[in-house]
Order: sequence, then C-alpha cells, then structure tokens
Amino acid sequence: MRFIVLLLSMGTVVLFGYALAGLGGYFFARGRPDYIFFGLAGGILSSAAALLLWKKYLVTLENESEKDDMKNG
Repeated sequence: MRFIVLLLSMGTVVLFGYALAGLGGYFFARGRPDYIFFGLAGGILSSAAALLLWKKYLVTLENESEKDDMKNG
C-alpha cells in the first residue's frame, strides 16, 4: 500500500506540472486550457486518493501495534 501511495504522490506532482505547463504556455501565446484542466483535475484526484490510502494504512498500522502491545504485556 505504501508503494501505491508513493506512485499516487508522484503522479500528483506530474499532473500539477501539466497544469503549470498549460498555464505557462500563455507566456508564449500558446496556452493549453486542456492541460490546465487535466492537470488540476488529475492532481486533485490523485492527491485525495493518496491521502485516503495513507490514512487507511495508518489505521491498520495502529491496530497492529495495539495487538502487539496486548501480546507482549
């Protein structure tokens, strides 16, 4: 699960980079609104998925820690 969160986090950076590239194109009169929309939408969805998976992972990690504490004493 940590690897999936890593990939989603890296994807977030890449997708927000697409949004910046589309926005930066307006400096050279070649703006790409489709890049901006795709980058923002994908980046937000990817970051939300990464945060939700990470939160789920932390809950399972905490539950395992509590089980180990009960076994050891």
